[in-house]
Amino acid sequence: MLTAESEGPRLRRSDVYPNPVVDGRERRGGVVRATLTGLRGRFASRDGLREARLETRLAMPVPLTRSNLVAVISPKGGVGKTTVTFLLGNLLAARLKVRAIAIDANPDFGTLGTLAPEGARNDHSLADLLAAMPRLASAAEVWPYVSRLPTGLHILASPLRAEVMNQITPALYGDLLAFLGQYYEVILLDLGTGITDPLSRFAVGRADQVAVVTTPEWITATSVSNALHHLDLARAIVVLNQCHWNRAEDRRAAAGHFAAHRLARQVTIPYDGQLRTMLDTGTFTLDALGRATRLPIKELGLEIAEQLV
Repeated sequence: MLTAESEGPRLRRSDVYPNPVVDGRERRGGVVRATLTGLRGRFASRDGLREARLETRLAMPVPLTRSNLVAVISPKGGVGKTTVTFLLGNLLAARLKVRAIAIDANPDFGTLGTLAPEGARNDHSLADLLAAMPRLASAAEVWPYVSRLPTGLHILASPLRAEVMNQITPALYGDLLAFLGQYYEVILLDLGTGITDPLSRFAVGRADQVAVVTTPEWITATSVSNALHHLDLARAIVVLNQCHWNRAEDRRAAAGHFAAHRLARQVTIPYDGQLRTMLDTGTFTLDALGRATRLPIKELGLEIAEQLV
């Protein structure tokens, strides 16, 4: 029987960020260091027109017939699976207006739940929801177990204790997905490192779409490339994450390599210090990011949205 967790003292965001953070930038001495980069000529340039077309397509209704499962995986750690899950879930909920929930299925102290703003974060975990499921019969009864973000995305955190997480088998995840599928149109699974462990195999086999996250470094890209042989490429999209624009040759080499797999879908998301600060402070706002980061996030969302069924 899974039971609720108890926890000790927690590090607060205010301990790390004593000053207010606005649009991913810390306010110091009463002055906000803002940028107009995201506002200047938003629709006056080629990229502006491209973004306008993306917004138009994202605003089109998606005729969903059932709950869809999107698994976010990688054979390597530290590539940004949780970030990709969070960005994708927020965009689908905010732009497509679908009922979306992101589940932290990382067995090693996953951090997806901590990305929620302080006022929206819920201390319950998926273990608590599993234990309560037999007596829940409506969406309103599920909400006390999830963090509800301003964008509309709901997040279900992982247990804080490893011994609790270790009790949650693929069969229990199957029960959880079947239950949540009654209330959510899109379910995102943020998985731990690897694709051959029982939970990852279960998720990949069950998923309607699989987002495979990598970084441009040769070692990481090689591991991800090998992992693609175990996947149905028709359902996969590669997310080339944390790309530094001053290392264009690495980015082009990695993108070309994955293109050779005949993957129809591939998105490149740059490294962005402003985005990192937003995520760390729980102040994420897509429209406050520069266009170089906003565009690929929207492209990723559209790629997933157009394959929903």
